[in-house]
Amino acid sequence: MNLETTMVKIVGAFATSHTPQILVQPKISEEFTRQLQEVHNALMQVGRRIKEANADTIIVFGSDHMETFWLNNYPQLLLFTGKEVGGKFAGYELRLPADPELSKELLYGLIDLGFDVSFAHELELDHPYISPTYWVLKGAQHDSYRPRMIPFHINSNVDPRIKPRRAFELGKAIRQVLDGSKLQNRVALLATGGLSHFVGTPFYGKVDVEADNFLIEKMKAGKGYELADLTTDWLDEHGEFEFRTWLTLIGAVNSAPAEIITYQRAWHAGYCVASFKV
Repeated sequence: MNLETTMVKIVGAFATSHTPQILVQPKISEEFTRQLQEVHNALMQVGRRIKEANADTIIVFGSDHMETFWLNNYPQLLLFTGKEVGGKFAGYELRLPADPELSKELLYGLIDLGFDVSFAHELELDHPYISPTYWVLKGAQHDSYRPRMIPFHINSNVDPRIKPRRAFELGKAIRQVLDGSKLQNRVALLATGGLSHFVGTPFYGKVDVEADNFLIEKMKAGKGYELADLTTDWLDEHGEFEFRTWLTLIGAVNSAPAEIITYQRAWHAGYCVASFKV
């Protein structure tokens, strides 16, 4: 292989909700149990697609809920640069090899492009990463397939938060770094969070389906770039504050059209699993 023409290739791009209930599976109602099963099936389908694409590294865009980080040092953006990633949640322990070579290249490349990203060699992940990846890895037959994983924290929950436009521009910068790399990785991208929910507020249990449908239709039409113009106030008003991770992924795939694998309006959140055509 001619190394001069080799570059990182994005072979898959997906986005999903990341609620604790995806893994905890509380027995709220028969309808909620059915909805969770649909979400599980969609996430396992994501895992199968990632495996079929022969991805060796998964970059996961997540947003901490003051479980991994605390107010003594809460980062806007943080990239994991260690050798092994893991954490425990709801009786499940995640342990995967990481990809320090690619994460270091991303870190330095993003700084060169004006994004002052923090880094960590050690992290204990929680539900924003573990809830969805449990099912993704199950679908990918984890025992026979062990991709590397790079967590990338994007602050969506603790003020002051990254602006929607900046999240989208971060994704475009990530794509620029990956396209300029001489590494041979086959990368899948996974954004976690959302859609509409109001966790931590008096409105918990409300779901703005109209706002969810607005985002979904824009993504399906390949017009995700228009969503970068949304304001922080709009995201908060409609319970879409975690959509920042999706915006980063949308920027990284140049607003490629999305396929909605499932959308479930549950009692407390709009669950969505999407695949983007890369």
